[in-house]
Amino acid sequence: MDWASGSWVVVEATSETTTVGTEPSLLNVWHEYGNRANEILVDIPVHLQSEGNRECDREAKDFLGSRGSTVFWTPNSDAVTAEDYDKAVERNTRGLGSHSWGLIPRIQEVNALLNEFETARETVYESHPEVCFKAYQGDDLPSKKSDAGFEARKECLIENGGDSFQPVINLVDERLANSQWHHRIQSGRVDDVLDAAILALTARESTGNYSTLPDDADPTCDPSIVYPST
Repeated sequence: MDWASGSWVVVEATSETTTVGTEPSLLNVWHEYGNRANEILVDIPVHLQSEGNRECDREAKDFLGSRGSTVFWTPNSDAVTAEDYDKAVERNTRGLGSHSWGLIPRIQEVNALLNEFETARETVYESHPEVCFKAYQGDDLPSKKSDAGFEARKECLIENGGDSFQPVINLVDERLANSQWHHRIQSGRVDDVLDAAILALTARESTGNYSTLPDDADPTCDPSIVYPST
């Protein structure tokens, strides 16, 4: 799953095919997919800490090298529960940028889901699309906002996921060329579909055998990022 400015983009990957959908909340995702998903990977911080920077964020930045800026420092748990931006900045270990502040409602959503459904703790893991793309590709990719980066990510999905990911490619090409106002996934959000797709591929191919940042972390309870064991 990946948040796409108003809804969650959900890519479900089986051995035969992939489907792309949207859901308004994580609770909707859980009700729709929770009973049949082996694992659900989400590009949102799942486990927080009370102070300091999470080691998984630091290691993801190092892993990505020139693309390290795509990993945002996660607000600590006190900042996430603050009632306004000024309080969140005051409580956070480091300054709180606009993007990190914007993530807080989604972080609260994840925590609410894990608190409500115990089985979600064994199913919902944190990942990061850029980390997964690099793990599959073996090298840095251009920015996903560039034409070269967009095409490289599509090629990575087909090369590693096979023809079952062709429906994802067809959808993003269609929406990029002919997006209508009533489409839930419009042209400006198709890169989020590719991000959700690489997480779906990782979940399909690496179930029970992920690499993690840090490498000794337990993703069911530790702040950690899972990625493909290639």
